[in-house]
Amino acid sequence: MREGDRAGMRQVWTEDELDRALAGLYMDIETDQRGLAGVRENLVAAAEGRTGPRPGTLGTGAVGTGEGARRRSPVRRWLAAAAAVAVLAAGGVVAQTVLFSADTATAQAQEALTSAADVAARAADPVLAAGQYRYLATHAWWMKTTGAESRSFSFLNENLVETWIPADPGGEWLQRRRETGNRKWVEGTEAEARAAGVVIEELPWPERRAEGGEFVQGAPEHGNWQFPGPEFVAGLPTDPARLYERLRTDSGGGKQVLVYAADALRTGLMPAAARANLLRALAHLPGLDVTDGAVDLDGNKGVALGISEGEERQEIILDPGTGEVIGERKVSDSMFAGVPKGTVTGYSSVTTAVVDRIGAPPTR
Repeated sequence: MREGDRAGMRQVWTEDELDRALAGLYMDIETDQRGLAGVRENLVAAAEGRTGPRPGTLGTGAVGTGEGARRRSPVRRWLAAAAAVAVLAAGGVVAQTVLFSADTATAQAQEALTSAADVAARAADPVLAAGQYRYLATHAWWMKTTGAESRSFSFLNENLVETWIPADPGGEWLQRRRETGNRKWVEGTEAEARAAGVVIEELPWPERRAEGGEFVQGAPEHGNWQFPGPEFVAGLPTDPARLYERLRTDSGGGKQVLVYAADALRTGLMPAAARANLLRALAHLPGLDVTDGAVDLDGNKGVALGISEGEERQEIILDPGTGEVIGERKVSDSMFAGVPKGTVTGYSSVTTAVVDRIGAPPTR
């Protein structure tokens, strides 16, 4: 069932975008052109474990069909690729020299990405003991738009998506999603919407459990950017330029390159070396720029990387200490469905932790 059909509502974005449970959306911020020194200082300070001048701070993709898309056991797939990923992780900590053409990200973005990649390459991936789980939470405000006769209503709806990933990724995963009931109205008011007969609340989301995290039936047998299992990661090019070309081909190019990269980075499944290579690959994305010191949903600060295209600007926020995605934002760049230009159409934060049992929240 389409998500919009669950509540009798039209969605602003496509079903594929909504199913990508961590498509975070964002705030209109002017690019900071004060230079590279602050960005590099933050990143280097985080890498060295000292305090810098500023505090450091889910999804589905296209599914192949036909003979080539035959599904296989997720457990077998995880085990078959483990050795290849280990080789990638072992070899990925060496700093790489990347040459850029004129059709790449801005110099500021290239500097930030290269520094973040160096930090990510040195980061230690969390080690889970038997019986432990990696906890991944997305706290997001997503836009909903619905209409009644000639009137449309839009609001940001607060969601929490939690996922528990076992130490053996081929084991049982758990995912929970819920609406908090908190809303921020963009067009109209709740009273006006209810008076017009608009259905605002969604049906409860069912708890989902699946071996190997295969929550969606018919998931690609080799994984994808939205579910980067070991076999998928092991098959990615290690050269940043070639990795960018792979990412551009798979995503269709433009803003979607950043969206697909964020999909992979936020899953918690990319080892440090693979994260580093992906950050270096993004430095080849034309039009990508940096907003230094951007604030994510929960008040943490990081380095924001964004690209403007069409009617919106997409941005991801990196933790300078790990190179991990800690948030995403999006803003409208034109009037759409009654939503004015410059309106925040959503934003999200991503947090991770290690917990001792499935379904348990992290201890603070």
